[in-house]
Amino acid sequence: MPTTRTESRLGGPTSLGTTTTTIATASAGVTEVVKQLIICNTDTIERTFSLAIGTAATATNRFFSSMPIGANDTIVLDTAIVLAPTETLQGLADTANKVVVIAIGWEKTTS
Repeated sequence: MPTTRTESRLGGPTSLGTTTTTIATASAGVTEVVKQLIICNTDTIERTFSLAIGTAATATNRFFSSMPIGANDTIVLDTAIVLAPTETLQGLADTANKVVVIAIGWEKTTS
């Protein structure tokens, strides 16, 4: 079976809310590999954010929990997060519409 790998922006820019916000969702039949996350705080004070894999950004699904990001700062994270078909990358922040996330990586399909 041939496999196709396409580099792309998998999600975002997405402003996180104070409840679970979906950043990216792998389509049925597609595996996504998140290679880089760009997280930007657009506020003039420090904020916190949480990121998770699954249907909600609950404590059991998180790989970052209440991570601080400085005022007007940007964090670039190199990752190797694999999203199985239909799995989601979720996030939330301490204040809505102040932390923005972009997910960049590969989509891999097998035909």
